[in-house]
Amino acid sequence: MSSKAAWAVMEVIPPSAEFLAAAGVDSARLDAELLLAHLLGCSRLDLYLKFDHPLSDEQRSAYRALLGRRRDREPLQLIVGETEFYGYTLKMKPGVFIPRQETEILVEKTLAALPAGPIRAAEMGTGSGAIPIALAREREDLSIEASDVSPEALSLASENAALNEVNTRVQFVEMMGLPGGEDLDLIISNPPYVRLDEAESLPPEVGSHDPHAALFAGEDGLDAYRLLAEEAPSRLRPGGLLALEIGETQGEAVGDLLATAGFEGIVVHPDLSGRDRVVMGTMPGGKKS
Repeated sequence: MSSKAAWAVMEVIPPSAEFLAAAGVDSARLDAELLLAHLLGCSRLDLYLKFDHPLSDEQRSAYRALLGRRRDREPLQLIVGETEFYGYTLKMKPGVFIPRQETEILVEKTLAALPAGPIRAAEMGTGSGAIPIALAREREDLSIEASDVSPEALSLASENAALNEVNTRVQFVEMMGLPGGEDLDLIISNPPYVRLDEAESLPPEVGSHDPHAALFAGEDGLDAYRLLAEEAPSRLRPGGLLALEIGETQGEAVGDLLATAGFEGIVVHPDLSGRDRVVMGTMPGGKKS
């Protein structure tokens, strides 16, 4: 890529994608495009309208640096400083759990199961605020209190709530456990669920960048679910919903925890790959009037 022509937008992407792929980066072509779009301050689609646009020396140098960071498996979301979740933009910072596409299934299934409002909800372990922000954007009659133990995460979540104009209905609190008081219509969480013995098998983007408190949940990965199954029954109204993201092998175990806690109508929803991803259950006692 020594000639100026070779550094036109569309000519630089293929070798950049090969560079990332050789380092084991998934979606190497997509990441190469997104990094270039970030550098040029345009959308990924706009790259194809700038296909013959030559990069300046400064842009070349900056693009090399971005590619180097991604080669070293720094998450794309941290490099560009933002991510998209459920169609909404969230700012991202190091030290805060990065929301995954799979968690959109938790939001989707929860929205489909909620009754007519108003809805009072609580979330444990909010991270960047992705889940409560998406719920509040989709349901104007929903208010939610969300907890996290990380001041850095809560600061970012508050910033994201303001960015998405739901800060009057999404409140954040620094605490361990479940916020929100009693008589809730919904408790939702994507809690830690990785077993301790799985640490070495995590991708570098996860193991080296996501906070460990947001990943690991004891020897069997079920500690957070035990806490939620114990606390949720006294906090939900009759007919209230508990919605949880789970690891792909945890559907039966988490379902059993909910059944033992007295939940009914327990259902396990798969992700797009057919793996267990969401467990939901309701408190007995009828529907909300």
